[in-house]
Amino acid sequence: MRCSECWLAAWVLGLVVGSGAVTFALAQSALPETKLRDEAVRIEEQALRTPLPGWLTDQKASIEAWSRRLSDLEAGAPAWVIPLAPDAAPTGQSDRGLTLTILASRALGEAQLRDLFAQAAGRPEVRVVFRGVAPGESLGAFIRRIHGLLRGTSNDMDSDALPRIEIDPRPFQPPLVAVAPTLIVTDGAGKEVARVSGISRPDWVLEQVEEGRRGDLGVRGPTVAVSEPDLIAELQRRLSGIDWSAQREAALARYWERAAFAELPVAEKPCERRLDLTLVAQADATHPNGTTLIRAGERVDPLAVMPFRQRLFVFDATDPRQVAEVARLGAASRVEGRLPLYLATRLDRAAGWEGYRAIQTALHDPLYLLTPDVRRRFQIERVPAVVESRDGALVVAEWPPEG
Repeated sequence: MRCSECWLAAWVLGLVVGSGAVTFALAQSALPETKLRDEAVRIEEQALRTPLPGWLTDQKASIEAWSRRLSDLEAGAPAWVIPLAPDAAPTGQSDRGLTLTILASRALGEAQLRDLFAQAAGRPEVRVVFRGVAPGESLGAFIRRIHGLLRGTSNDMDSDALPRIEIDPRPFQPPLVAVAPTLIVTDGAGKEVARVSGISRPDWVLEQVEEGRRGDLGVRGPTVAVSEPDLIAELQRRLSGIDWSAQREAALARYWERAAFAELPVAEKPCERRLDLTLVAQADATHPNGTTLIRAGERVDPLAVMPFRQRLFVFDATDPRQVAEVARLGAASRVEGRLPLYLATRLDRAAGWEGYRAIQTALHDPLYLLTPDVRRRFQIERVPAVVESRDGALVVAEWPPEG
């Protein structure tokens, strides 16, 4: 088969396998020898039965690697910041090149948090930062609660002037900040200029800096203990408690529970249908050198310019009669020079991967699930069925299984 003549086979295999690289290689290659086929099946079986490599199953190594990455983020990677109000203006600086960070906590209560948000609204040089989420709380749940507070605050502010709100544990240490609200002023280089606790008004501390005051300005009002743990430490803790092996096994088990099957009725009598694969070009198809290959409106029959050497066997893999019959017909097809491709409409969910491997062993070839695209394009109505090229046409044949 010339390369220019293999696109229909590649199209069919692409619908079945779903992998462009595998499809193209199969469509271009000569029909595999029996020994090569058997060796491929043996290698696949060996891969399925061989234990996963240590780098994939070693929980401790995985946890340590993630912990190192989290520590790197903690050291100052800007990507660690999680914005909670994405529509807010980007972080900026005051006229004197200063930035103000308000360290907050939900322990302050909804009323005071709304006041903080209102103080920061419309001021890109001010950001409100939380250290993390509550123990056991998901990040999504935390963000939803903050957005709920924002909606309650937006009645008192311009909707286009949302405050800058983030999760970023880094400003809380070092030195450790254990109370909120705490306001920290930094210069253009990110160096701390001044800080104060118990004050909610950004303008107060900025005025103090303008008057020349520097360093820790003390506690100037009521404070609460920060209730949220450090997000990096919390992620490390949660990560260390995950049983990755159990997660992997559960994911594999869930695959067959959720797999969508195209459950088709069993054929009661032999039936054949011829499919018209003629395509009508909707626009000119041109070669990169400018040559027009196909003009708009031109009708093209792929089977008229290339052979289709595959046979697609569609069957119910939970029916032993169909499995045995399709395996026999597929072996005969290979002897005739037609590559068999096996598509299952259904598999035994309870048998899981062992059942899937058992069917592959019986077929001595890979097994795929029938996809909606293949079923629709080849008009598969009942099983077992075979799709093949015959006398210049694509034919779908269905027959009742024996036994």
